[in-house]
Amino acid sequence: MTTRRNWTEGEVTEALSLYLRLPFGKFHSGTPQIIRMAERIGRTPSAVAMKLSNLAALDDTLPQRGLGNLSEMDRQVWARFRQDPSIVFNAYEAQILPSPQQTPGFSEQRQANWIAKQSEVTERTVVQRRGQSFFREMILSNYRSRCALTGIDDTRLLTASHIVGWQEDDAQRFYPENGICLNALHDRAFDRHLISFDDDYRMIMADDLPAESKRKLAVGASERLQLPERFLPDPAYLQHHRQRMAERQSMPPLD
Repeated sequence: MTTRRNWTEGEVTEALSLYLRLPFGKFHSGTPQIIRMAERIGRTPSAVAMKLSNLAALDDTLPQRGLGNLSEMDRQVWARFRQDPSIVFNAYEAQILPSPQQTPGFSEQRQANWIAKQSEVTERTVVQRRGQSFFREMILSNYRSRCALTGIDDTRLLTASHIVGWQEDDAQRFYPENGICLNALHDRAFDRHLISFDDDYRMIMADDLPAESKRKLAVGASERLQLPERFLPDPAYLQHHRQRMAERQSMPPLD
């Protein structure tokens, strides 16, 4: 008789990292990412798929809820994520990186010393890139890999746009409610506070945009943002963005 093994905190965190980057419709045992995770942690794909559905029961941003067979560990990990989304980064890295390989020409000790030195130099850059990559996957998944304004569905043209900018507030960087999937042009305008969105998700254009630029930005754009499957843009973040746009427009023009 097989002994049932409880899920560890690390396994639940890894499941959460995957949950945030997969559409709800892919929570099944045939999804390649689920199969790979199951192999890595020694569980069946069905068990991993069920865990993702369990986590969906905690997500009150979903119109459809998952299974209700929750553990106390599930609740604790979800609560920690809602306080600090960065808890999933190490799990995310485990899912996307291959096993470390021996660097040619280095002894084990020399390699360890070299890696330690490089880690000190590059840690901040690595963390930033890892966070940006995770945020992109999460936001594109939420928006079904389509621009929320135009419906463009080529991921090479899509950006996970921060509402509160990356450099503005470290604490808000990775909240899923702080992202909108936009095409590259509208992302550039949004990042520069040339466009924003009201509380009904309608696009607002800055007064100082030339008429032709306004016309071009409106071509092919829907009246309102097409909303994500989960984690709607936070109204407080949108209000902050509109305030930044107003502040920019009130500044005297550069000579």
